[in-house]
Order: sequence, then C-alpha cells, then structure tokens
Amino acid sequence: MTERDQARDAERVPEETARRLLARATELDAARLTELSVAQLRDAAREAGIAPAAFEQALAELRARDHAPAAGPAPTRRLTRLWPAALILATLLSIIVLRMLFPVA
Repeated sequence: MTERDQARDAERVPEETARRLLARATELDAARLTELSVAQLRDAAREAGIAPAAFEQALAELRARDHAPAAGPAPTRRLTRLWPAALILATLLSIIVLRMLFPVA
C-alpha cells in the first residue's frame, strides 16, 4: 500500500457523508445481485438486530405475495423483492462504518 493509499484510507468523513456513501454502495451492490438465499437474508437480519419472528413474518408475507397473481410486469416485481435485501445491507454497512468511525469506549 502506498503512502497515498494510506492517506486516503485515513481520511475522516462526516457521519451523514458516511451514510450516503454506504447507501450508494449498497444500491450498486444490490444492482449486481441476482438472488440471495433465505439463509443469507436471515443471517443479515439477525446481524442487523431484526427479531427472528419479524423476519419470519416478513418472509411469509413475501411468499404469499409471490404466489398471488402478478399485478404488474415482472421487472417491477423483481425490484420490489430486492429492496428488503438492500435495506438490510445498508443497515449492516452503516452499523459497521459508524462503529469504525465512532468506536465505543
């Protein structure tokens, strides 16, 4: 790692900027994802502090909607299914970065 890279890595950013950065990175990452397993989502929810019962209820509701007749075009349904994963990833990344930026004593 060069001195320039070290200087860039040491750069401090305000909390709001960190959130925007992570949110955008999550959007870009979610755009590349095609599918996540239920196990991956369950693990991410647990790490984000989401109650297991809440996750299971949301999963049941999602599955019920998926088995209902399609109301719109397929691409819209697919994007609708990805937003919970993007939200969970954004939350996890925000927590990680905020803990790095503002360590708890």
